[in-house]
Amino acid sequence: MGVDPFPVLAEATLAASLAILLVLALRRPVRAALGAGAAYALWLCVPVALAAVLLPRDAAAPLALPVAWQVVPAAAAVPVEPQAGWSWREALAPLWLAGALVSAAWLGRQQRRFRRALGPLRRRTDGLYQSAMATAGLPAVAGVLRPRILLPEDFERRYTAQEQQLVLEHERAHVRRGDLLANALAALLRCLFWFNPLLAFAQARFRLDQELACDARVIARHPRARRQYGEALLKTQFHELPLPLGCHWQARHPIRERIDMLRRPVPSPLQWMAATLLALALSAAAGYTAWAAQPPQASTPATADAPDASAYAIDLRLDVDGNARSFRIHERAGRPFAVRGGDAASPEWDAELAGKPLAGPGTVWIGGHVRAAGQPVAEPAMVVGLGHPAKIQISTPDGRSVFTLELRVTPLDAPGALLPAPLDGDAPPAADAGAAVPAAAAAAGDRGAVASDRLPAPRYPEEAARQRLGGRVMLLVTVREDGSVADVQVEDSAPAGVFEAATLEAARQWRFEPALEQGKPVQARVRVPVEFEIPAPAGGTQA
Repeated sequence: MGVDPFPVLAEATLAASLAILLVLALRRPVRAALGAGAAYALWLCVPVALAAVLLPRDAAAPLALPVAWQVVPAAAAVPVEPQAGWSWREALAPLWLAGALVSAAWLGRQQRRFRRALGPLRRRTDGLYQSAMATAGLPAVAGVLRPRILLPEDFERRYTAQEQQLVLEHERAHVRRGDLLANALAALLRCLFWFNPLLAFAQARFRLDQELACDARVIARHPRARRQYGEALLKTQFHELPLPLGCHWQARHPIRERIDMLRRPVPSPLQWMAATLLALALSAAAGYTAWAAQPPQASTPATADAPDASAYAIDLRLDVDGNARSFRIHERAGRPFAVRGGDAASPEWDAELAGKPLAGPGTVWIGGHVRAAGQPVAEPAMVVGLGHPAKIQISTPDGRSVFTLELRVTPLDAPGALLPAPLDGDAPPAADAGAAVPAAAAAAGDRGAVASDRLPAPRYPEEAARQRLGGRVMLLVTVREDGSVADVQVEDSAPAGVFEAATLEAARQWRFEPALEQGKPVQARVRVPVEFEIPAPAGGTQA
């Protein structure tokens, strides 16, 4: 199955855009308070956020909250047109690649045009290169792995000896600071995210902050040469052609802001330290936020044979409007199990239930959700005695359809537990005094997190739909006090690597009613099973 690039591309675009907006909001006040170098350092947030998006987040990390035993309704995912031959998402990868190649070709053309406009270059005895004919846009620095300082044809005539020294120090500062690598990275991001207009807007501001930071570096070393440095800036001629892999004077160079920067005092050592700490802190915060927002790496933990898990045999008899069937399942405590029933003449019923051993000897809590025609109708909860029959009976609000579930729970480690007596196939079990007690009597004022409304179904992966492949994903959802989702992790999935990404994407949009402890909302965790089922052929019946 091919990899869908849309989630990664969307997450990277969002992370980069948020980081850029953060820098655009802070660059001017930071420049005024801490200097041009601090404003330029803020741009480190962007590549850090992008790199963090690509880092996997381990789903096996220990969790801070105890897992809630309550289980919210299973979200059923149904494919849309599973046999469709084409989808726009299939064209996403070639479209993105075509745009990236066109952008790279365009930047390469700009680089070649600038180089041809320089004409022949002569290597000087000092290691610099001087054009034999060009004067506009120079001095400049070009190249990435082998940067070269390029001088105009009239370099000696245009600048005085002191101005020449200041100009060359400016260009050498670009090389020492790694600005050429930074510009190459900016060009790469323009190619990869060619569809994001915010990058083009931000790149012009990034180049300005780069030049201002370089000017500040020169003035810091020559504080008494501000006038001479300003005159050198005014003598430099603009160039109409851009230079993607280099640093030069473009036609729209912000000379006014550069001259204004020369009037500012040189940042003190304390300001330099504050600027460094600010850049590192913002970059770390941006990177951590982008990393923490990613879905955890899907895994299938081997918990089936955990020695501390309580295993049960559950014999069930399901009756939906007179249509009955009996079956047995083997489950561990806390693991949800699903039962479904119905036919064409009655509404479809389904239930998600789970069991939890209680402190009292020989008792287990059974609870969950029951839905009719996809709509929640009840949240049954009761305490049953092990080996004793129990019964759940629910009807629709209009009373026209009845769901009856009879069950008996037997621990598998008990003597004779592997072959318990089956439930009566036709008649309801005999009443057992005290076998069923409302759960609210055991825990007044407490409640686990439950869904506030029907959970939006995840998108069915198109490749799985075309192959008519179904599956199941068990999520572990951390619910905040306000009912929003704080974190989602994959606890189990089958088959692995197929449905996890779509399930996590949908789960982040869910809303819950928060868990209650002594009547107050608290943060808690809840297990959510998600079923991916291919609809049965027309005329078929699913129980």
